[in-house]
Amino acid sequence: MEMQVRISSPNSIIYEMILKKIGEIKETFSSKGVLFDIIQNSSSDPWDNLNIDEIAVDSGVEDFAENHDHYIYGVPKRS
Repeated sequence: MEMQVRISSPNSIIYEMILKKIGEIKETFSSKGVLFDIIQNSSSDPWDNLNIDEIAVDSGVEDFAENHDHYIYGVPKRS
C-alpha cells in the first residue's frame, strides 16, 4: 500500500518545521524497516511535472498530427 501526502506552505519557517518533523518520522519508520521516501517538488503546478509518456495513448491513427482538425472537428483531410 502506498500513501502520499502533499504539503504546501507559503511560510518558509513553518515549512522548515514541517521538514524537520518529517525527518523524525522518516527515522522512526526506517528503524522499523518501512520504506519512507521524501520527494520535494519546487512547483505547485501539476503541468510542470507532467510525464507525457505515462498518459500517452496509441490511437492507431497514423496521420493524426497532420489531420487533427479532421478527427476533432470533422473538416476535410489535408492529404
